[in-house]
Amino acid sequence: MNKPATSERSKEKTSVTIWRAGLALALCGITAAVCFWGSPPAAKSESGIDLNLPDSVGKFWGTRQEISEGERVILPPDTEFAKKLYADGQGDNINCQIVLAGAEKRSIHRPEVCLPGQGWVLRSGDVIPIQLDNGQTLQVMNLTISRPVTLQNGQQKELTSYFIYWFVGKDTTTPRHLVRILKTNLDMLLHNTNHRWAYIIVSSPILEGFTPDGKNAEQTLDMLKKFIGEVAPQIMQKEQKAAVTASVTSSQR
Repeated sequence: MNKPATSERSKEKTSVTIWRAGLALALCGITAAVCFWGSPPAAKSESGIDLNLPDSVGKFWGTRQEISEGERVILPPDTEFAKKLYADGQGDNINCQIVLAGAEKRSIHRPEVCLPGQGWVLRSGDVIPIQLDNGQTLQVMNLTISRPVTLQNGQQKELTSYFIYWFVGKDTTTPRHLVRILKTNLDMLLHNTNHRWAYIIVSSPILEGFTPDGKNAEQTLDMLKKFIGEVAPQIMQKEQKAAVTASVTSSQR
């Protein structure tokens, strides 16, 4: 006596299955049409960054640092790097690094993924604005990280650092990993632009309590903001163009 009800349910399932199959075929058709009629993807990935870190930034002088063997093993061989340690001769140091992706996109990732493997604990992460020397404003991700360190006297102490980063593509920047992925897909589809992404890292420890004149958290962040304000226009091609345009416009007035 339950056969009619069972038959109705069977028909409903068959109907749903057919509807899903039709939808899947339609999506495949749309995708194929876009691929067929759309412009071919940009043959050459373009970079929005200058890998030549400056010798000096304000009062800081840079010393070239070698990339670790671990980084070379993990990342694709066509990944390009630039890395310098900047020091002011008075105890303040700033690490600045650029990682530029090659043909493989796995060169670029969220630093939050690899920092725990280096012993760091992520305390917080916030997007903050940086006022650049050329008048532009840059949005960056500021991570507060910490890990225990052993002092010369054998005492263990918690060291806190600021780890600031942002992603740079062709004529675009973002502090967010998901936005970078979305921009990549949309710009490929709508503008035939294949971003060769880089990410820039600027970091420094908070040395209050570690050295006699060590900066506190606020002073360290201010130091990093000022550093980024000066270095970003020198290495980001978009900001360089904006500075040149502003200069030309000013001279014509």
